[in-house]
Amino acid sequence: MALTTAGALLLSGCSASDGENSQNTATVDSLNSADRSELSSGGTLKWPVEDITENLNSHHVDGSNIDTDRIMSSMMPVIMKADPAGNVSPDPDYLSDVKVTQDSGRQTVTYTINPKARWTDGEAISYRDFQALWRAGNGKDSAYRTASQTGYDLISDVSRGASDTEVVVSFASPFGEWKSLFNPLYPASVIGTAQGFNEGYVEKVPVTAGPFKFSALDPTAKTLSVARDPAWWGERTMLDGIVFRSLEESVAGSAFANGEVDFVNIGANASVYAQATKVKDSQVLRAGAPNFRHFTLNGQGKILQDVRVRRALARAVDREVIAKSALQSLDQAAATLGSHFLFPGQEGYQDNAGEIGTFDPEAAKRELDAAGWKMDGGGRTKDGVPLKIRLVIPSDLQEAANEGKLLQTMLARVGISLEIQSVPGAQLFDKYIIPGDYDVTAFNWFGSAFPVAANQPIYAAPENGSIQLNFARVGSPEIDAAMNRASASLDSKEALQEINKADSLVWQEAAVIPLYQSPQIVVSKKSLANFGANGFASIKYQDIGFIK
Repeated sequence: MALTTAGALLLSGCSASDGENSQNTATVDSLNSADRSELSSGGTLKWPVEDITENLNSHHVDGSNIDTDRIMSSMMPVIMKADPAGNVSPDPDYLSDVKVTQDSGRQTVTYTINPKARWTDGEAISYRDFQALWRAGNGKDSAYRTASQTGYDLISDVSRGASDTEVVVSFASPFGEWKSLFNPLYPASVIGTAQGFNEGYVEKVPVTAGPFKFSALDPTAKTLSVARDPAWWGERTMLDGIVFRSLEESVAGSAFANGEVDFVNIGANASVYAQATKVKDSQVLRAGAPNFRHFTLNGQGKILQDVRVRRALARAVDREVIAKSALQSLDQAAATLGSHFLFPGQEGYQDNAGEIGTFDPEAAKRELDAAGWKMDGGGRTKDGVPLKIRLVIPSDLQEAANEGKLLQTMLARVGISLEIQSVPGAQLFDKYIIPGDYDVTAFNWFGSAFPVAANQPIYAAPENGSIQLNFARVGSPEIDAAMNRASASLDSKEALQEINKADSLVWQEAAVIPLYQSPQIVVSKKSLANFGANGFASIKYQDIGFIK
């Protein structure tokens, strides 16, 4: 749904098997790497996704989804690429040079675009495309329904340099994570207006500039197909194409077993893991994943707008029990997560959960008493209103159903009644979470190499009707100030200190409750190479292929 962290991560590992067993060894990525000379030329990768969003603009609030990002990154300019350790550098297929200068405290980034880089409509990639994305994301025009303003709101100007392929980005104040910007790039010819930004990639992909190009979208079959772009100026793709297919998690294991897809992302689904690992000639690939499972609480709800109730709920949750329940059947160590921004093993990580993240049902009861919610029979009431809230979860995700039952039991012990509402997975965000029609929900935040840029849209206080990705609708000036100081700092240690200050404050709001770091476990055909559990690393689509 959004992105989260930075840095190297050394948590879990990989193994290959004939579908009988697996064993963890520490690594940051596991891709079944092979030289291009070892791969067959051609073939189609059958790639399962949870959802193919109607809006395929990954910068739009309705398209800010990990699956949308992976689909569109096969076709669009991802100008900065991350290695397995999370180190980010320019992609020479798109950028010939990047220079950063400081003059009297003013930061300027000058991009030189590869002169070969062109959109499929024949137009050269130019400063106009950078300019259009800046105007969409800087927050000055609320007509653009952007997922994030972070960084773009600090830019004072995007202008033409010595030529159309030189882009001069001037910052009003420093931005340490400037490499997170303009990624992926979209064409000004489509997103140059608010209408184009909001609607130009809805159920269509009119213009691309990547190793693959758009081929077909079939809503009935729930597939989106891409094909090798013969006009691509970089290394030729090993695959002829990719078919992205939307599958409910409950059928993903059987789809892999039947050869309908070439791999399956396990998530924390024990039944899919058990089914997939029994498939002959399969391999299990594991990596430390930059994503985490969490509960989000709607801070604008009638009951949960009271921070005391949110804190009580948080303290009533036994996060360790939930983590063990989710991970114990995946050959994966279970541990609770103490940060909204960073993961164990990363520079700067510290557990800031404090009392809010500590299981203490007696403290939760006292907090509810103080908030005026008194026990009345088997539950609590206040002014005659029962303390009853609603958990909204996707109907096709067993992990969420299990969490819901555990949460229901935990909250009942302190007098909170929890109703569980299962809804179609494809509607969870568009019809419930984004509009705010829920009290509690659970999903995964996915990460990137930029802890501030990825998280600021999630925890920044809503402003002028824009929530960005802050589905909890909770924030504070203090949180914003700490995140702003972190993003403005060009000193990594100073930035990490401010990130931890912000994180401690986010914990106090008790609106997003981290549960555990989700493992990245991919079970794939043994013949599928240069693809799997990539961790922080960017996917190199042109190198994916099948071993001869």
